[in-house]
Amino acid sequence: MNMVKRIMGRPRQEECSPQDNALGLMHLRRLFSELCHPPRHMTQKEQEEKLYMMLPVFNRVFGNAPPSSMMEKFSDLLQFTTQVSRLMVTEIRRRASNKSTASRAIVQFLEVNQSEEASRGWMLLTTINLLASSGQKTVDCMTTMSVPSTLVKCLYLFFDLPHMAEAPAILVKLCTFVSPAEELAQKDDLQLLFSAITSWCPPHNLPWRRSAGEVLTTISRHGLGVNVVKYIHKECLSTCVQNMQQSDDLSPLEIVEMFAGLSCFLKDSSDVSQTLLDDFRMCQGYAFLCDLMLLEQAKEDESKDALKDLVNLVTCLCTYGVTELKPAGLTTGAPFLLPGFVLPQPS
Repeated sequence: MNMVKRIMGRPRQEECSPQDNALGLMHLRRLFSELCHPPRHMTQKEQEEKLYMMLPVFNRVFGNAPPSSMMEKFSDLLQFTTQVSRLMVTEIRRRASNKSTASRAIVQFLEVNQSEEASRGWMLLTTINLLASSGQKTVDCMTTMSVPSTLVKCLYLFFDLPHMAEAPAILVKLCTFVSPAEELAQKDDLQLLFSAITSWCPPHNLPWRRSAGEVLTTISRHGLGVNVVKYIHKECLSTCVQNMQQSDDLSPLEIVEMFAGLSCFLKDSSDVSQTLLDDFRMCQGYAFLCDLMLLEQAKEDESKDALKDLVNLVTCLCTYGVTELKPAGLTTGAPFLLPGFVLPQPS
């Protein structure tokens, strides 16, 4: 079975001559004009068929073009983005209606079958990926049509699937802008990402968990607005700590990897607000780390390496925040204040 693949980066297109490109652009404009101003009433199915006809044309015209040229050459780009986004969300929701088969049905729709251009879901996916490169306005259109939250739900569903190829990077690309994080918080789907990064999954599905971590890291760097921080403040960090505490299936290295991702998120958030670091303390995050380091028997080399990495992460975590850490207690006569004091080498 051909699974979702080659979604990392821009779609690969064969170079077109300037003449072919110009003809393709004219054809694209004509098709979209017919969709927006049909000579007669079109059913929803007919509208979708017309839009599917446009996807290969759009990808051939703009697959190798600079992202900025999309808006310059195709003035209806935002309206086109709205239509494509609506179609993507509609198709995924149709397949998600049956919970027992949702994940497989969605993947079968998105995979490449006989050819890329004949695979409708794949063409939708590559078009969305291409549009996400063109800037804030197109990303805002996708956000309005619930593309980010729909893709997060898909990512969470894919945890149940057998082995698959690379996890899609569309979400990472979208979340370099502010509006997708706001939409995820508004739709209550941001919590799915926090749950995903600290949940057990089969080894062959680890790419999905890492993909969720990449999305959260991107949000921490680009999307931590007031509303997003307020949403995470509710219970997201306590969910992470509980998942790591209560799972008996996680290896020491897995927990360290989870904590590393969470630590990066907390570090980035500390540049914006102290709130999430306080939340981590309040939900006994530091106490959990102490228990983990003290109770782990470290009989295997893997456990020993994991503990070393964990100690390094805790050391880094102590430097995050907006307040300088100062020694408590004595302010005079303390050894570290005496002239010539040198910190002893640890045994």
